[in-house]
Amino acid sequence: MSDKIFITGGTGMLGVYVANALSDTHCQIVVADRHRFDLSNPKCIYSFIREERPNVILHFAAETDVDLCEREPARAGICNHLATEQIAKAAEACGAWLLYISSSNVFGAEGKISYNELDIPIPTNYYGRSKLNGEEAVKANCPERHLILRAGWMIGGGPGKDHKFVGKIIQQIKNGAAELKAVSDRLGSITYAVQLSEFILWAINQRQTGTFHFASNGTISRFDIARAIGDLLNYRGDIVPVQSSMFPLSAPRPFSEGIKSLYLSTLDESINPGYWKDDLARYIATFQG
Repeated sequence: MSDKIFITGGTGMLGVYVANALSDTHCQIVVADRHRFDLSNPKCIYSFIREERPNVILHFAAETDVDLCEREPARAGICNHLATEQIAKAAEACGAWLLYISSSNVFGAEGKISYNELDIPIPTNYYGRSKLNGEEAVKANCPERHLILRAGWMIGGGPGKDHKFVGKIIQQIKNGAAELKAVSDRLGSITYAVQLSEFILWAINQRQTGTFHFASNGTISRFDIARAIGDLLNYRGDIVPVQSSMFPLSAPRPFSEGIKSLYLSTLDESINPGYWKDDLARYIATFQG
């Protein structure tokens, strides 16, 4: 590859994995400067990208705090919808290929166990709506050269950097907690960020287009994840399933935002996620090196 690649959200979990992988190629990598590239100020984004004139844009940046989006819907709309619209317009003007990372949170209102690419997205909260509006902005403004990837509950980061659910469970186990609590009445799918970054590199080379779901096989609860981590780390304490009502949150969560793909298996030589327990085990192994 010898592309000029512009990355938004390059300091986030996925952005770091992708930027590190691209460092071994001949690509010119431009990571968005937070001082000049501000999602909350969409007006500056179009001209910034036009100045850089990349031929590949990887749009990872977003307001991902689901509860903050519910409390401040304008922030969700501006950062996740209007900023994405300007990025898509700039991509079209530059003739660039655009990758947009979306979310399984665009689903949920229908009450199904899992959703595929043919299901019509109906979000249950403002975060999901803003990401869905971002998808529509990409399709409308960069119609021929875009790839939309919907990810599930993202896992990754590794020791010292993972402050999400998996990292917290591992830390509690290492700290000798006698009991762990995890929600059992809300479902989803996991996406291992390392696997997703590998797929992204393949997609850049192929200039793949369309909309795909990228998540490990299996619709599960966080209780299932905690129990699997306990097994992998030989945890001897109790893992207790609890109701989501124990943890009141601003944004409503769907019963399930599990996703599966109808299409990934049709892509020649692409990276495909595996069974969720296997992919989780690969990640947990990074804590035991």
